[in-house]
Amino acid sequence: MKKFSFSLQKLLDFKEQMLESERNILTEMNAVLSTLQSELSGLYAEHESKTLDLRERTAYGITPPELAAHKNYLLSVDQAIRDKLRQIELQQEAIDRQTTKVMEAKREVSTIEKLREKKLEEYNYKDMKEQELFIEEFVTTSKAMAAI
Repeated sequence: MKKFSFSLQKLLDFKEQMLESERNILTEMNAVLSTLQSELSGLYAEHESKTLDLRERTAYGITPPELAAHKNYLLSVDQAIRDKLRQIELQQEAIDRQTTKVMEAKREVSTIEKLREKKLEEYNYKDMKEQELFIEEFVTTSKAMAAI
């Protein structure tokens, strides 16, 4: 009997490549999210540091222009924090969409793999039946030859 051949193997290979590609994109997107979160942590630390610095300077006396400069800097850090939070939110939404793509690609691969398994089981069953028939014919032929 000939070797098992799955007619949809090229499609399965293509879908597996697509799944791997979508997973790689998701991995990259998560890395970007991690970087954004680190940057946000840095901004929070910067804000905290500059706030403490302003409190110290205010306690020892600070000129109005210096106070204005510090407040403006803190306002710019606040804006940077809001911008970073928005970037994180958008990145998380993109990750959610990409996760859906990965799950769909995985489902497609799984469906084709299940079909492949079913076809392989059918192939193995037919092969076993052919072998049984061959053995049965061989035994019958051997008995007939022995009787002669």
